[in-house]
Amino acid sequence: MMNTQHTATNCPFRFPRSAHAMLGPVLTATGMAVPLPAAASEKPETFVEGGITIDALANQSGGQRRGSRVLGLASVGAGVNDLGSGSLKVSGFVELQIAEGSGFSESVVGDGQVVSNIEAVPGIRPSEAWLELGAAAGRHRIKVGLVDLNREFDMQQVGSMFLNSSHGIGPELSQSGANGPSIFPTTTTAVVYGFEAERWGARVGAFNAVAGDPANPKKTVVPFPGEDGLLLIAEAEHRSESVRTYAGLWAYSTASSYLLHPDDAADDQWRSRGAYAAIETTLATTPTGEKLESWVRVGVANEKVLPVSTYLGGGVRYGTDDRGIGFAIAHARLGDPAIDAAAISGGSARRAETNFELSYVHALTPAVTVQPDIQYVRNPGWDPALDDALVIGLRLSVGFR
Repeated sequence: MMNTQHTATNCPFRFPRSAHAMLGPVLTATGMAVPLPAAASEKPETFVEGGITIDALANQSGGQRRGSRVLGLASVGAGVNDLGSGSLKVSGFVELQIAEGSGFSESVVGDGQVVSNIEAVPGIRPSEAWLELGAAAGRHRIKVGLVDLNREFDMQQVGSMFLNSSHGIGPELSQSGANGPSIFPTTTTAVVYGFEAERWGARVGAFNAVAGDPANPKKTVVPFPGEDGLLLIAEAEHRSESVRTYAGLWAYSTASSYLLHPDDAADDQWRSRGAYAAIETTLATTPTGEKLESWVRVGVANEKVLPVSTYLGGGVRYGTDDRGIGFAIAHARLGDPAIDAAAISGGSARRAETNFELSYVHALTPAVTVQPDIQYVRNPGWDPALDDALVIGLRLSVGFR
């Protein structure tokens, strides 16, 4: 994610250029999934997997202007699981991603939450490269290396079918950091500890505070964790037969300047920090296997240093693993300092941007999925000068393993 200026309007904010890591929850319907902790994985000891996702998107009205774009993202990964004997097991994973096509949200729609979770600055980047040590039959694990934060934390499983970035990771978290946290498209080094019990789980992570090089989005940087400060994050999760809940806290060790006075030196009392919580529920299951699922997620962040202070999102999904239809809402609200900062700079900002998304996903084969999608964006980019936008699109996903 990059925070860039809204060049064509008076709204000075741009946020999440991210979502899930990419070909994880996005390709759930094809049978592909995010690399799991060693104890939970059913893959053989060695594996290769990958896929291609293509989004054809068109802004039909409102926003910055009418227009269309084709976005693409490909990945290939290889790994090993559960090597070793006895109570200690070693796993590893390496993944490379290639992104092509950008600027649809920034220069066409003008929205801040980003309508496609595969949009990124074009380039070839390593997304993950880590080793993991598991113990006690996988109840304890430690992961070290280049780690995608969103494959460990804030994983909205029901929301993963949708295209909008906020249903991958909350915008109050993805806006943080000099170049975003360690999420798609730019990750960084980390140490993550995880604990898994029958119904409970907990994860704690220490990520380098700066992902990549903010001045050069295409450059790969592999710092020692903590070299630029730390992003500390912790999450607890509870699972039952029909309900999954999780909650997390995060904070940066380095201080940031006040939004209203960005040229001032950072003050220790203004730290980038926040919290989030979500609940996912299976509301009903039919005799033929269709499920009606829902989820709600809320997040907050320090409005003194981060524009989006509050986020509320969620939706419903009905279907099977092969096909499903869903409706989702993503509501991101600016804090008072962000609105005041826009006024001081000579512009203005709406309080909230809200995205409504209707999507249908269908697996044509175990490896090929199509997904028509409609999104309506109210107050795109929080900019009063922009009319509400209507975006239609089609996603094609092809996976292998």
